[in-house]
Parts: sequence; C-alpha cells; structure tokens
Amino acid sequence: MIKIAEKALEKAGFKDCTPVFHQTSENTTYIIIKENVPLYTLRISRKGYRTRSQLESELEWLSMIKGVSYAQPVSRILEIEGYFCVFFRYIEGKMPEYNDEWALYNIGKTAALLHRFAYADLDRPVWSMENMTGKKGIWGDWRENTELSQEDIDLTERALSIAENNIRSYDSKKYGLIHADLRITNIIENGKYYAIDFDDCGYGYFIQDLASALSFMENSQNIEALKNAWFMGYETISALCDEDKEIADTFILLRRIQLLAWVTSHTDSEYVRGIRTGFGKESVKTALRFVNKYI
Repeated sequence: MIKIAEKALEKAGFKDCTPVFHQTSENTTYIIIKENVPLYTLRISRKGYRTRSQLESELEWLSMIKGVSYAQPVSRILEIEGYFCVFFRYIEGKMPEYNDEWALYNIGKTAALLHRFAYADLDRPVWSMENMTGKKGIWGDWRENTELSQEDIDLTERALSIAENNIRSYDSKKYGLIHADLRITNIIENGKYYAIDFDDCGYGYFIQDLASALSFMENSQNIEALKNAWFMGYETISALCDEDKEIADTFILLRRIQLLAWVTSHTDSEYVRGIRTGFGKESVKTALRFVNKYI
C-alpha cells in the first residue's frame, strides 16, 4: 500500500513529502510528513467499500458543515490503481480517554451541531437495522463469530427482535445524515474537539450518534453517566425528548452487534486482532442486559 501512497502524493503535487503508515481499520491511513512536520493524513479507501459518488457526497457534506471543527480535505478524490485516495489536513492533538464524561459531553455537543446539516440529499449509505445487524450487513454477519454458541446467537436474535419492535414504534423526525462513527478514536482534542473520519456518514436517527460515541463502552459500569453526559452536551444545542432518551439503549445494542460483525469480518486489521478475543462473549452480555430490561 505504500506504493499507492507515494503515487497519490505525486498525483496531488505534494513534493518532498514522506508517507508514514498509521493504521489499517476500514481503510488504510498514512501521516504525510515534510521536514519532520506532519501536514496531512492520507486515507486510502478499501476497494469496493465506497463508490466514487459516495465519496464525493461525503466531501460535499463536509463543505456544507459550519460551526464544527473537523479535519478538512485538501485534495480532490484521486484514483490510484483502483484505490480512492483523499488527503486531509493533519490535526495535532490527542484522543480523549474512554469512560470520560467530559469527552462524552463534548461529543454530544458536536453531534448536535452536525445534525443541523442533516437534511442534505446525498449519496450515502443507510444505517438501517438490516444494514447494521442483518446477515448481509455492511460490516458483515456477526453470526459467523466463532466465539458464539448457538445459545448466544439465539439470545442475541431475541434482543434484536425486541430492538426491531422498539424502532418500529419510535415515531421521530430526528432522522437524516449522521456521522455514524463518532466514537472516541474519531475525536481529536486540541483545545477544542475535532471530528475526523466521516467515511461512514450516512442516513440514520440522530440518537444513533450517541450509540457510536459509546462504542466499546457498552458494558461500562459508568454507562448511565456517560449517556447522560452525551445528552447534556447535545441539549446545549438541540432538545431531546424522553422518547429519544428511552430509545438510546436500543441503538446502543445495535451498534454493539454491528461492531461484533466488524470484528468478525475484519480479521486482517491489526486493531481488530488486538480486541477480538472475548469480544463475542462481551457482546452477548450487552444483549442479555438489554433483554432483561424488557422482561
């Protein structure tokens, strides 16, 4: 992939720069260095994950957003040997800590600011229950996780059935373009909070951005305080009703099972290799707690 990065630099006209591998997750990213100073982040999209039209829509949405700090694109979409590449401005800073209520407060505020621009009509994926947790989900099929017993699968399916009923009765107009992956690792703190990695932005309920903010924290003993912190941050910008807050646990469940599908299908990712052991069984705990809530 380094050759793709080097060709992208040449095509973009960024001279005397060096690509330094950062990580492979859904996509592969490089930090672009010049004279020992990081200038850009290069995102090389996984083949087949996004169409050119979808990537153009992502950049179009970014151009509409005001009042939110984010990593701005500094190039058009470049196609190198079938890979779509985009350069973004490098943001100096640190990732917030997990289980930090102040971070969740600020992420909630960021989400509400983004949702002011949610009604654009663009070519982006729909984060429906089927696309998140179905057998042909965008991130794969969680049922293929080898840690799960048939009993685990049955319990999780029961939880998803309850979730489906809850969503069916959720009568909300708070729906539109959302970040859809506004988790701790996609936030950079540097005096203010920057949102990065809009690659999964798509259509969903606004409250789904709470669920993504709580990624990998679904079983935290501090979960209620983290949820409330996000609510408080969000409500500095936009109101939430009791129904919005009540449905939150449903989308937290869906997000966790979506992540289980991602962990199951992305075994080539170094990040996934570091977290996959035990992830299936921990996800079943999330499903069990959800089922117990509705017994």
